[in-house]
Amino acid sequence: MRHLLLLAAVVACATAVTAQAATGPRKVFYEETLPTAASGRVALTVRAPAAFRIVLRTATPGRTRLFLTGATAPRGGALIDTRTYACARKAGSSFCEGRFEALPKGTYTFRIRRDGPAAHVQLTVRW
Repeated sequence: MRHLLLLAAVVACATAVTAQAATGPRKVFYEETLPTAASGRVALTVRAPAAFRIVLRTATPGRTRLFLTGATAPRGGALIDTRTYACARKAGSSFCEGRFEALPKGTYTFRIRRDGPAAHVQLTVRW
């Protein structure tokens, strides 16, 4: 696993995952081509309460879902589901934005689940 230390977060990524820390101290960028029925993960630790702003970009065909897990993460289904969420669709791509209430400090894992043909996905998380 590769670890990138940010001022306010530690980002952990699976071996085959490309993750890059943006220039700002409170932003994580994740990008990968996910095969059919695959998942990608980004874990981060926040040291103070944080409200997440998320941008998910993916191909329109198929279904992409974004989940959030962690001890203090909200329970339930996907934060973003390209089938039901109000995503902007243009030129074969879905662009989904979301803002979520502040969560307590802790470790959170964003998991992108891709069902459908292999597709390039991008996730930007700001807090």
